[in-house]
Amino acid sequence: MERNLGIVKTNLGYLDGFFETYSHVLEWVRPKAGPLIFPRLKGDGKVENFCRGLLEKKGVLLAPGSQFSYSGRHFRLGFGRKNMPEALEKLHEYLNLY
Repeated sequence: MERNLGIVKTNLGYLDGFFETYSHVLEWVRPKAGPLIFPRLKGDGKVENFCRGLLEKKGVLLAPGSQFSYSGRHFRLGFGRKNMPEALEKLHEYLNLY
């Protein structure tokens, strides 16, 4: 339990910086508990296309919120894994192309 909690807390720090950097493209509510969030993609494009493009171009899987009864432009992002820095780097690269 301590190991997993440490991973989640570390990854929350990464996410704080990431969402601050990309606040012009993404918005989020920092979670109070649990390793899942549903950020929202700003702009006009479809979130399904965003998620599909990220998978095809960078090999990172995010699920559109519509798969979890979220309306709008939300997507599911889990942050309970140790490879979070690598995944965020790929998301960073993709957002610079987006």
